Amino acid sequence: MSDPRMTDEIERRLASLRNRFPNRFSEAQWEEIREDLEQLVQAAATLRRRALGNADEPDFIFVP
Repeated sequence: MSDPRMTDEIERRLASLRNRFPNRFSEAQWEEIREDLEQLVQAAATLRRRALGNADEPDFIFVP
């Protein structure tokens, strides 16, 4: 992760989880959680870069 803002966000989220669940996961599991967070933060950044117009609608079909 080269963007310091993404790295900071990942570290803050990981610290929050470690504070909430201090004894629940092993260090190997925490590393997996960190990798998952990296993927989620990167996906969120990709979505934020996509500009939406006022007339853009959700991409789903409602079938009652």
